Amino acid sequence: MSFRPGQTIDDRYELGAQLGSGGMARVYLAHDAVLDRQVAVKVLSEAYALDPTFVERFRQEASAAAGLSHPNIVAVYDRGASNGSYYIVMEYLSGPDLKQVIRRRAPLAPAEAVDYATQILAALGAAHKRDIIHRDVKPQNVLVAEDGRLKVTDFGIARAGEGTQMTEAGSVIGTAQYLSPEQARGEETTAASDCYAVGIVLYEMLTGLLPFDGGAPVAVAMKQISDPPTPPRVHKPSIPPGLERVVLKALEKRPRDRYRSAEEFSDALAALGPVLGEATGQTAVMGAAAATGVTSVMDDGPPTGPTSVAPPPARREEPARSRWPWIVAAIAALAIVGVIAALALTGGGGGSTTVPNVAGLPLADATAAIRDAGLTPAVERTEDDEVEAGTVIDTDPAAGSSVSEGDTVTLRVSAGPMAVEVPDVVGLERDDARRALVQAGFGVTVDLESSDDVREGFVISQSPAAGQEAAAESDVTIVVSSGADQVEVPSVIGRPQSEAGSLLSQAGLSAAVQEQPTTNSPAGTVIDQSPGAGTRVDAGSTVTITVAVAVQTVTVPTVTGLTNSQAFTELQSAGFNPIGASAPSDTVPEGIVISQSPGGGSEAEEGANVEIVVSTGPTSTGGSDSGGGGGGSDDGSDGGGGGGSDDGSPLP
Repeated sequence: MSFRPGQTIDDRYELGAQLGSGGMARVYLAHDAVLDRQVAVKVLSEAYALDPTFVERFRQEASAAAGLSHPNIVAVYDRGASNGSYYIVMEYLSGPDLKQVIRRRAPLAPAEAVDYATQILAALGAAHKRDIIHRDVKPQNVLVAEDGRLKVTDFGIARAGEGTQMTEAGSVIGTAQYLSPEQARGEETTAASDCYAVGIVLYEMLTGLLPFDGGAPVAVAMKQISDPPTPPRVHKPSIPPGLERVVLKALEKRPRDRYRSAEEFSDALAALGPVLGEATGQTAVMGAAAATGVTSVMDDGPPTGPTSVAPPPARREEPARSRWPWIVAAIAALAIVGVIAALALTGGGGGSTTVPNVAGLPLADATAAIRDAGLTPAVERTEDDEVEAGTVIDTDPAAGSSVSEGDTVTLRVSAGPMAVEVPDVVGLERDDARRALVQAGFGVTVDLESSDDVREGFVISQSPAAGQEAAAESDVTIVVSSGADQVEVPSVIGRPQSEAGSLLSQAGLSAAVQEQPTTNSPAGTVIDQSPGAGTRVDAGSTVTITVAVAVQTVTVPTVTGLTNSQAFTELQSAGFNPIGASAPSDTVPEGIVISQSPGGGSEAEEGANVEIVVSTGPTSTGGSDSGGGGGGSDDGSDGGGGGGSDDGSPLP
């Protein structure tokens, strides 16, 4: 499977914005969830994941680079495979690559260019000591750290160790503009091959131009094999002659004639010392018309600076295996000569002209200006975060270059910022959605919208939609659910039931009614509500209202004079709740109801309490003259023990 922004590899690396892509892989900004740091993740392209040769080459890159530890080499942290795709985790650098620096600032000052070249050579020297040849040194593979230090990356086509070259015999891997002649011929590469590429990078930094460019990659590769480079001082006379000699030595066609190691190349640059940045006197250039076909540069005086570069040794025959490409080159050269002769006979070829400066112009205007100058425009579109889409960034050859009339000038036109695929965040919680979009390289705009179907805080929709491409750092709008519509509960206490129901309905709410008998409020009036007034609830919610109803009364039966048990039975049968109490009585016999409350014949609420007081009989007293123990008889005998009646009989 392929990976895209928003996905997570092995539950650890959360992929963000795509940083770039090459022939074999894509590179993403990612967050290492375990170590909480930003990293760059290089994922093998899906088209190659099923090719064992490419997979092996990819694994080799990780193994080779992981063993390198140097301040000028991008660190490799991890590698692995997930769901059929292979990845490498590397140090993330937020700065530009050297190609971007060259495009914006070239030509660079000699001292700065030499410093950059020296850093690149330091990285390659460390790799060469481990028998690792980079084989694709170019400005795009040199990153600028925040502190200004250069770091070499992408050992994707490196040859690690003897006998591990992964290319088939005669195949060519690399970038044509930076390809050494031996690579172009499909021959074995060495440290000198990387030095050749550094020589081209140095040439480009000093002049803003490539020594071999234009046309198809095959044509450029043929130039690498057969054409001598134009001395850099032809383009930039202020380059110190000593520095020019170092560059030209690095660009010798035969590996044995150029610097054979990064250390040797670096030492030659270091030996220039104070001459860097100095503009020297007149330089005489003996061009390709010389019988030898070798470009030589002669200074007016002795070399300035502490070093001198020995002239290249006399050319010797190449081994038999390399003769065929040279034969092809010779045939191509003869064809070119034929074209030149034909032009001379027909009067073609014209004169020379200067490439106009069209940077910053719209494409249509720039094209017209190029044609007005007698040149042929070609267009190359490239992503650019700073230049508006449709505007010319620069030209190749550069503005001010002297070219022949009718030559092709390539207009490098901005296609706008890099387009990034928008991740799918619908259904994610708001913070998770924001994190995924930021990691993918986008800004985030949040809109709130009520929803009956999507939980509060979760994404309902997004714009642009998932899967669409949008400019990096542009905003993606997410619509987040605020939950269902919320309304404020109105106050309905004290209002008639019908009015309360109408108010609740107008507020988008429904009413549930419960009744409560009461004598404190008129029947049909709302005496309570839940939720209370002022509470915010989802639209359509139910509010419970309590409505007063009239109390139903019953006539209280008269139970005075009845026995206790009779009174209880009578009251309960009438729907009341009897509550008993007792008291002594001199007039009411024991066990008989003395009084009741409410009184018999009154109206009371059904189920109400009725208190009855039951006699416990007369109050007990001791014997006394006044009859406490009862009256005595004529014969003086004691009268009974209790109070006597008129006839002397005891109370029932």
